[in-house]
Amino acid sequence: MKKLILSLAFVAFAFSLSAQSNVIKTNPLALAFGSFNATFERVVSPSSSILISGQYMFRLFGEEVNLGGLGLGYRYFFTHAKKPVPAGFYVTPQGAFSFGKVKNEDGTSTGANSFGIGAEIGYQWVWESGFVLDLGIGPMYRFLSGTGEVEGNTTGIWPSATLAIGYAF
Repeated sequence: MKKLILSLAFVAFAFSLSAQSNVIKTNPLALAFGSFNATFERVVSPSSSILISGQYMFRLFGEEVNLGGLGLGYRYFFTHAKKPVPAGFYVTPQGAFSFGKVKNEDGTSTGANSFGIGAEIGYQWVWESGFVLDLGIGPMYRFLSGTGEVEGNTTGIWPSATLAIGYAF
């Protein structure tokens, strides 16, 4: 019985690898603008996937910052009948939360938190080699709160974009 269970587990594991049901990706251009992010995508049905992302920002518009963030999304693939998921044209409702500190010109720090909800449309290519290219764009409504002085009105609709490369397995 143990051998049967182990054999079935091995077959299921091998099948999940060949079906490319997981994707790990990042935006390499973000480093040039002071941010690092990584996203894990998991196929959950023949037409959809979920996304979990993390971000660390060390510079924002030339200012020194120390911000971390988490995001969640659900991705529905319109082209699932013609292309195996996670490839194809999609829509992604998503939410994101960021927290941390922004260093002011006088050397003091201001705490900042933001929460955003939005959606993106896009296209994700997945090659047989496992290479992934993901491009998407959409609006995100962001709510900002902070300690100390927060300059300008940053609560409102902001653009949300995805440019990521990664590996599907």
